[in-house]
Amino acid sequence: MPKKNKKRTRQKSTIIIWLEFIPFLLLYSFVRMLPLKIAYAANKFIFRLLYLVDAKHRNRSIQHILYAGVRDNQKDAARLARAYYTCLAKLLVEIIKSDQCYSLDKTKAVGCQETIDKVFTRGGKNQHVILVTAHYGNWEVAGTAIAEYTGINMASIMRPFGNPLIGQIILKTRASGIHEMVPKQGGIKGILKAIKKNKIATFLVDQHAAAKDGGVETIFFGKPCRTHTAPALLHLKTGVPIMPELTRRIDDNFGFEFMVGELIEYKPTDNKEQDIKNITQLYTTALEKMIAEQPEQWMWTHRRWLNFNR
Repeated sequence: MPKKNKKRTRQKSTIIIWLEFIPFLLLYSFVRMLPLKIAYAANKFIFRLLYLVDAKHRNRSIQHILYAGVRDNQKDAARLARAYYTCLAKLLVEIIKSDQCYSLDKTKAVGCQETIDKVFTRGGKNQHVILVTAHYGNWEVAGTAIAEYTGINMASIMRPFGNPLIGQIILKTRASGIHEMVPKQGGIKGILKAIKKNKIATFLVDQHAAAKDGGVETIFFGKPCRTHTAPALLHLKTGVPIMPELTRRIDDNFGFEFMVGELIEYKPTDNKEQDIKNITQLYTTALEKMIAEQPEQWMWTHRRWLNFNR
């Protein structure tokens, strides 16, 4: 039976916020001073220690890897979990050093050629889309990078950060003149306005979505979970195609590729509720297939199957 999830509403105290922020600021300042390769090496060492001492998230990652069937034994699951922690270490460095190291020339689009031709043709008139993606590779760089690559401005919903001071620093990297951040409160209206302006509307859809938040049951890696339906609803309302996409790291020199699936263009029926569920499953499956290619780059600590296995 699904277990009830008690949502935490208590906010962090000022003391906790500063206790979290000060070490982050020290690490942030330290990493910015280092060459990229040395920063990667230093942060990999820190996250290797974190893997050893943070039993809660280490064990959760291993359990999720086994639960999803990505690895079939404890030893291999632990090896994948360690690789995942290494990817997290690289991600933090990339967030901190994005303005120092990012270059559009180090990115490329791969996957469905028809989608690439319609959306990623440089210098062409590209199709704006509803982009569904996941916490995979470097999703933070994707906002600005995809907007630059396609020549189409982007808009995405911004969730409040658990630590607002850390959030202020990260938002300096995430937001730009070509990437609009829409507050979560009333965000769908803001995203709809962006779509009407022919912007790319972006959604991270790989986290648990409670029924009261509009989530529907889908299958992800063979197991039931709940997934956000906003992209499906907007697709039915606007007719704008949905593009599954992951931003995969391909080297240790700020090289990334935009992995794209087939555009989802669904013909609605008289059963809107079923249409929403069908579309949501289509993009959930598309992302699963891409994640499975290099699963170490996906965020295994997320409680994706919250109501079903935890």
